[in-house]
Parts: sequence; C-alpha cells; structure tokens
Amino acid sequence: MKALNAILTGLAGVLAASAASAGVFIFAEQLENPGLITHPSGYTGSENQITVSVCIDPGSESIAQMEVPVRNVIRTWNERQPLLNNLQLNNPELPSNHVDYESVLLHEVGHCIGLAHPNLANESGLTGSSRGYAKALPGANDTYNLNAGSDGVIGTRNDLRGDDVNLGWFRKGVNNPFVFEQVIDASTYGVNLSDLPAGHNFVEIGALQVAQLRGLPDGEAVMHQGTRARATRRDLAPDDATMIRLGMAGRDRTQGTADDYTYTLEYGGVASGCDIMVRTEGNGFGICQVSGSFLNPGQNHIQITSGVITMGSAANVNWYFNQVLRGEPSIFTDRFEQD
Repeated sequence: MKALNAILTGLAGVLAASAASAGVFIFAEQLENPGLITHPSGYTGSENQITVSVCIDPGSESIAQMEVPVRNVIRTWNERQPLLNNLQLNNPELPSNHVDYESVLLHEVGHCIGLAHPNLANESGLTGSSRGYAKALPGANDTYNLNAGSDGVIGTRNDLRGDDVNLGWFRKGVNNPFVFEQVIDASTYGVNLSDLPAGHNFVEIGALQVAQLRGLPDGEAVMHQGTRARATRRDLAPDDATMIRLGMAGRDRTQGTADDYTYTLEYGGVASGCDIMVRTEGNGFGICQVSGSFLNPGQNHIQITSGVITMGSAANVNWYFNQVLRGEPSIFTDRFEQD
C-alpha cells in the first residue's frame, strides 16, 4: 500500500485576526481527490469498533499541565456532540495574551483522526485573509480565484471562485455547515458543486464571520485554521461532527450498513508507542504530522497509520493549561439552523 505523509501547521497566526470552513479530509488536497475519505487508525474496512490510543510523550515538557487538556480533548472527540456556540471570545478564565492549550490540541487531534483544514489555510501559500476561503484546488488556470461576492464576506455561499475545484463536503441541496443531520453519508453529502442549491456559487463554510452573517451564536469549526488569544473552542461545531459521521459510514459510504464503525480514543497516559503521540517542546506553535495508507482495493479511502502532535514549548507560547476535567457529556441546548 502506498504510504502517505502530511505535516499540518494547526493554528498558525494565533494572535492575528481570524481567518475564515465545509469539511475536508486529510490527503484529499495532496492527492487532488475531492471525494477521498480518511479514517482513523485501526479501520481497514470491516471493523465496527476501533480504539485509537493517545499518549503523552515521556520526553515532553509540561507533562503535569498537559494531562487534563489531553483527557478533555479525548472525551470531546469521543462524544461527537456539536454546539453552535462553541467559540467563546475573550474568555475571562484566560489571562490576557494567553492561548488555550486545550482548544489548540482539540484541533490537532482532529488532524490525527483524519480531518484537514476546511479553509485554504497556510498550506495554500496564500497570506492574510485569502487563507480564509473554502479549501479547493486551483482549476485549469492554475491559480486560486478569490472573490467574496456581493456580501463582501469570505466563506459564504456567494463567493465567486471561478474554476476552483471544491474539496469541501456539504449537505446536498442545502449548503449549510451549521446543521447536523440524522443521515450523514454519500446520499446526503457530496463535493460536486452541481448539488448546490439554486443561486449558490460555492460551498459555505463554518467560520465565525459566516455564523454572524446568518444571525447565529459565535461558533466556528474546530478544524478551521486560526484561533485567538484569550478565546476557547473546546466543543465541536456541527461541521466537525458531520465529517466524523461521514467517515463512520464506512467504505460503502452508506449509513446503517455492515461496514459502519465507531471509534473510541483511549488515554494511554505518559507512554511511548501510541497511535497518537502528544508532546510539548520547541519553538513552533501547533503541528500535526500524520502518515496514512490506502485501503485496498480502490483509491478513495485512506487509513491513518500514525500521528505525532507537537505543541510549542511554554517558554515560547503563552499557553493556558485548563485544569478542570470535563464532566458529563454535553446536552444539546442549541437550535440548528435549517434553510
């Protein structure tokens, strides 16, 4: 099986203004395959339950401070319960100019179970707000077409993207990243722009500015690249949970059939050799390095084979380490917008 590797800088530009997110799987951009789906380690096409171990690297800095955020992130991805208002700006819990370690780690673990940035992000080579447009491949003109359209807001349904090739999965006929459906599979979600509602130009993304434009609470996809000092994103947004559910429909991409699966992230403590290793060290911010391989036969499904997350040293990043262990699963209290 062909081996694949990717390095994603998780949340670059943390203290800058936010960039603007439909969901995308890791390796779809690298392989120029919009319909590709990436699964967590352990899924080969027949399992109904997989366990993914998560450990703190014994050589890491800040081990004592890391444990609660790591355990909380594991629980959040295991619950798979989305909230519309998952973004809290200027959280008084955090000191001024500090960055929430748990929020950044939640994003990085998302990479390690198969999810990519839904926005163009820094890997596009673009700068500033241009990174905030929905992730796509350049078309025949070999350049990104970036125009916010008549509403002037990046990431909305009226962005003008020319011949860019969409990579983001969206609800067919709806194109609303703030919904969470009962049936999430290839029958209800797709990447072909021909499935957009009439009058929509491109995929709408689960970004803060889009939520605000739609009159929704402050919320943003966890997998969107870009965070803010003194802000927290410790719960999944609908777009994040949707992408996980889409993968869980299995190789046949049909919910409710024999190859469906669920996953459980399992905390392995401070140890080596886990499926996902987390360490804190160095001059960077947050980086996830993942490897994967194709599920045979076919080229449309990939299994993650390893994941290493490196969070910057506390000497270089003003981390806030949450020390409150997450309690009972979240209760759905938010409405989910329907078009």
